[in-house]
Amino acid sequence: MHLVDRWYAAALSADIGAAPFARTICGRAIVFFRSPSGRLAALEDRCAHRHAPLSLGAVKGEAIQCGYHGLCFDAAGACVHIPAQASIPPRARVEAFAVREAHGWVWVWIGDAARADPALIPTWPWFSDPAWRGFQLYFHVNAAAQLFVDNLLDLSHVAFTHKDSIGAASAADADAKLEVAAEGDEVRGRRLLRGVDPGPFIASWGNFPGRIDRTSSFTWRPPSNMEIRAEFNDERRKITIMVINPITPETETTSHFWIGWARDFALGDDALTARARIENTQVILEDVRLIEAQQRVLSARPGLAAVPINADGALIAVHKVLERLRRAAA
Repeated sequence: MHLVDRWYAAALSADIGAAPFARTICGRAIVFFRSPSGRLAALEDRCAHRHAPLSLGAVKGEAIQCGYHGLCFDAAGACVHIPAQASIPPRARVEAFAVREAHGWVWVWIGDAARADPALIPTWPWFSDPAWRGFQLYFHVNAAAQLFVDNLLDLSHVAFTHKDSIGAASAADADAKLEVAAEGDEVRGRRLLRGVDPGPFIASWGNFPGRIDRTSSFTWRPPSNMEIRAEFNDERRKITIMVINPITPETETTSHFWIGWARDFALGDDALTARARIENTQVILEDVRLIEAQQRVLSARPGLAAVPINADGALIAVHKVLERLRRAAA
């Protein structure tokens, strides 16, 4: 069950231009469009007339026009024009969703639009702060959103899944110090490794010739937003990378995944930025390969119970918060 009355990441701001943009969020087919004045709107993706997808139409002024019979709907979901017909039936309207832009993402409120509070949208300033340099990438994933959240909550997988990129097999048995705390609806954690091989990508990004200490401080916020502050240092230098992951359910078994990656070093190095985009794509696809395979197993055998291990502390804490929130919403 998806949490309602929540903001979900829907797209990158750059994704929505002059053409309608279709996306399914929490099982709801939604069309996003931007008018010539710059106003952003989100409507259910169907025409009230014969239910053809509005996303197959076109933006006309401050409205979207159905590509089937030409009816136009404004940002509030009301039909404002029917070709060759002066009167508009009161029922000629579709659901409108609250929508906002923040820090390069488009957010849509799934639930009662009257309860949508923009103050609840995560604050991620690293993509506009001149002290940081970064980028954002999108991936469609054929797996439940929660499986990717669980992946990010248990960073012990890095030594295995990412042994050829941001991890190293030699760190698999390192003595990781893990701290986890639930604070209201948030779960925060910190994982510290000392004197480990950084893995090839991090060694290259930070110009580390040997072993390093790595600290990952993370925050999970409902419904499914992750923020990781990764610090890497040896005796010479320290670098910090912010990794932002909004993860949005598309359906019960598919999802939308974004990575926002920002660094506080080598800000003028365009080649590093280009290389990091390629290398982060590899990292995410390493996760996607395993998570999609995991979903196939779970889909074939629903109801399978997991066996918890010590590294699951943050994951267990998040699942407890989600269970409480779902009970409260029932």
